[in-house]
Amino acid sequence: MNLEDGNRMDTENDALTSGVVRLWRGVISALAIVLIVLGLWSLGGAIFSAWELFQSPESISYFAQYFLEATDLDKLLPSGAEGLAHYVAWIAVVLLLLVLGKLGAWAITAAAALIHIGRHR
Repeated sequence: MNLEDGNRMDTENDALTSGVVRLWRGVISALAIVLIVLGLWSLGGAIFSAWELFQSPESISYFAQYFLEATDLDKLLPSGAEGLAHYVAWIAVVLLLLVLGKLGAWAITAAAALIHIGRHR
């Protein structure tokens, strides 16, 4: 084996490694784009739902009624105690919106980290 054969093998290995790196960067970029889209969708949904509740706060009654029926609290509470369910429903909805917003922020942060890793490796 002479020097030219060794150089040719190094060139072939470099080309293969370069192709694998480009493929890997493409996969990372695609995953980052998916995470960004999902994060923006999650944040947009949280903002839209919060704005909808701000515009028509009476729409919480549907969630409060569902909450009462799903947890069987309507059997435990005396009649006329639906006001308590509304308060609990407001707390639950606000917490769910906070979780939804935080999930969106985490997805976008993870996408940014993936893009940073993909560019610097």
